[in-house]
Amino acid sequence: MDHEQKERTTVVTTGGGGGGGAGWFIAGGLIVALILGGFLFFGGFIGDGGNGGINIDVPEKVTIETPKPAE
Repeated sequence: MDHEQKERTTVVTTGGGGGGGAGWFIAGGLIVALILGGFLFFGGFIGDGGNGGINIDVPEKVTIETPKPAE
């Protein structure tokens, strides 16, 4: 059997920078939105300024009346 040697070319590429900047653009937009939202919320422009303004009014005395049973 006669084996013939074939010339082969191997191309090696190194991962160079990835595929575009869309991911960085989206991440930057989210960071800007978080900073702006925090500024507006904690600055008192929206919400209650982060003070947790929840007020619960509870009466001092609670009276429970039950109906009388029917005879």
